[in-house]
Amino acid sequence: MNEKMNSHEHLQFLLDEHAEIHSHMKELNDWWVQLYEKGLPKFGEMGTRVEGFRDLLAKHFDDEEQEGYFKPIFDESPGFCIMVPDFKKQHAEILCRIDDFTTRLKETESPFQSWNEALQKFEEILADLREHEDQEIKMVQEAFNQSASKKTEI
Repeated sequence: MNEKMNSHEHLQFLLDEHAEIHSHMKELNDWWVQLYEKGLPKFGEMGTRVEGFRDLLAKHFDDEEQEGYFKPIFDESPGFCIMVPDFKKQHAEILCRIDDFTTRLKETESPFQSWNEALQKFEEILADLREHEDQEIKMVQEAFNQSASKKTEI
């Protein structure tokens, strides 16, 4: 990433990635539901599609961890870091859950009783991911708002 990118541009870049991830989650869910409605479960193909999503998500997490949402804020207010949860640990846990899920989808004998059961498991992962992403966005917005208000006080 360009080192000269200012904090606003960096924030917009990460927020755009968030939007792309949410869009990809919706596409996966829509595809899954269409197959469910037609009674055409495709566990292996879903595993492949989820792996593609996982790659996108891993890149996003890496971008967050490498550049850090909060670096500009930490530089200005080092005390702010105690307010930030361990997102890196959460990233690893989410990716691990997705890996476990795709491994199960691709097994010769599906460990899921039904397509609906697999969908419910996937929706649990996506719900946790949405919660994580929303928490990150909220923290980032708070951090930048605090930073902006400090700049206007000066």
